[in-house]
Amino acid sequence: MLPGGDHWTIKRPDGIVDLDLRVTLETDDGALIHLTFEGSRDDGAPGDPYFRTTPRFETAVAKYSFLNRLLAIGTVGIVPTGWFT
Repeated sequence: MLPGGDHWTIKRPDGIVDLDLRVTLETDDGALIHLTFEGSRDDGAPGDPYFRTTPRFETAVAKYSFLNRLLAIGTVGIVPTGWFT
């Protein structure tokens, strides 16, 4: 992860936290990949609190161009002993 990215959160009146993360990744072979990570966090969900996310990738490097077409969905739950994915 390169310096210069940032993230924003907005806590809504219903307790949901909207997430917006934007960073640039650099691979071992020097390729740059822009990552936009949006989603929401619900700490008050019945059962376990959770995150739901949709990371999106952008790159101009042919070797990693498959990432440009990737539709990813992320789910992270919070348990007493820590995080699980």
